[in-house]
Amino acid sequence: MISRFSRFIAHHRQEFNWSISELARRSELTAPEISRLEAGVRTPTLRHVKGIAQAFSSVNGETSYNEWVGQLVDLGEAARKDARKADRLGSTRKEDVG
Repeated sequence: MISRFSRFIAHHRQEFNWSISELARRSELTAPEISRLEAGVRTPTLRHVKGIAQAFSSVNGETSYNEWVGQLVDLGEAARKDARKADRLGSTRKEDVG
């Protein structure tokens, strides 16, 4: 499931005209991590949030690192809640079938 967090990252990466590899380099994450975050396959951690906030704040002087962290944490928490909800629904469905 693609979360608002995933769309947010992809949108800003494209807005800055960066490849996934470029965002990975600037955020000190790996390209596969960025790819999985954008695809909604990976649930974001604080390490992801801090790295991406650092990368984005290095380019956009109008938005500070703390502002990026705030936005990303909010979106990341929503993504984590959605993932937990999906896991619970998946477990319930498996129990119904079994």
